[in-house]
Amino acid sequence: MKRICDIKYNDLENSYVDLYLPDGECTDLLIWFHGGGLVNLDRTKISFAEDLTLAGVGVASVEYRMYTHGAKFPDFFVDCANAVRFIQDNIQIYANPKRFFISGQSAGAYITLMLAFDKTYLENAGVDSSSIAGFISDSAQTTTHFAVLRERGIDPSLERIDDAAPLYHISKETSLNSLLLIYYTNDVVCRPEQNKLLYASLRKLCPDLNVQIKELPGKHTNGSEHRNERGSFDFNDTVLEFIRSLD
Repeated sequence: MKRICDIKYNDLENSYVDLYLPDGECTDLLIWFHGGGLVNLDRTKISFAEDLTLAGVGVASVEYRMYTHGAKFPDFFVDCANAVRFIQDNIQIYANPKRFFISGQSAGAYITLMLAFDKTYLENAGVDSSSIAGFISDSAQTTTHFAVLRERGIDPSLERIDDAAPLYHISKETSLNSLLLIYYTNDVVCRPEQNKLLYASLRKLCPDLNVQIKELPGKHTNGSEHRNERGSFDFNDTVLEFIRSLD
């Protein structure tokens, strides 16, 4: 595995990306947004990347501004969209992937879905959303994120669907190449139901879209942060199955 760290993608604070690339051909690139409730963790907290590179899939792990950096809604979406543009424009220096996927865990999955459904963020960054082969969400909150509710002075334990909720932006005009929703048998309270609602909404409004949903065993974060009893990552196994289904 080749690792290239601390690549600056814009002039703002905490705007870095780390690359994890296969030693051989990089067939696909997963642009990854870490979790942490929009308040903690960072791009270096990534367990699965090395194993994924063994299958020819590279990972670009993105840092973005969080509330602990003074960010406000929607700074984290803007940062991540700008990172996508930077990566697409510059990845050829390091590798030549055929396809780009956007993915993230928990808060990063929430960002992933917002970029998928509210096209203004990618468009404003100069990214053609059709250039993203797929979006992969690992345990996303599909209602308004609890940290955004807190910023707005609303009880963060409540469920709300407004302009900061991925669900809010789904309509009959929704378009994307593909989407994989992942949740866990013992996930955060309401998280499985939120993902099932988003999936059902897409099946109802956009029945022709390639949308898949997968329940993985264990707790929230198990898939992308912890090895299973076979010594592999459930997240990697699921992502590779999804990516190969698009070949």
